[in-house]
Amino acid sequence: MSRPKASPVGNAKKSLAAVPAPAENILPAVPIPPPPDRLRSRGREIWGALWEAGGSAYWPATDRFIVERYCLLQDRHADLWEILDGVGFVSVGSQGQEVAHPAARLLDTVEKELRATEDRLGLNPDARARLGISAAEAKSKLDAFLEDD
Repeated sequence: MSRPKASPVGNAKKSLAAVPAPAENILPAVPIPPPPDRLRSRGREIWGALWEAGGSAYWPATDRFIVERYCLLQDRHADLWEILDGVGFVSVGSQGQEVAHPAARLLDTVEKELRATEDRLGLNPDARARLGISAAEAKSKLDAFLEDD
């Protein structure tokens, strides 16, 4: 059985204006951890940008592993583009035919991994929306549970 909802300020109609807006970031931002030694320039640049942009969304004790993997993929992506800029996407096969350069096939694989990791890290609008929806659903289930008191 549900109990009536009480306004925290008294009159429900008048209290809406008195309720403060929720804070943008409830958790404090974490300090940016030092980048792993094996990251090169592109990976280090991405490392700093992710931790800075993530604020309190990423936790160094656990999330550093996926952030490191993403940054390593970014280093590999930059390396493959550098190779392909020099030799092109097409090479000559063993029978004299044109084939995709091996680096082009590797680039395709790396880009697929980057997209999957971006989704896990919430680095695109669709991923952020999905993460927000799942958090809202969990909150509404908790609210429903607490209201059935």
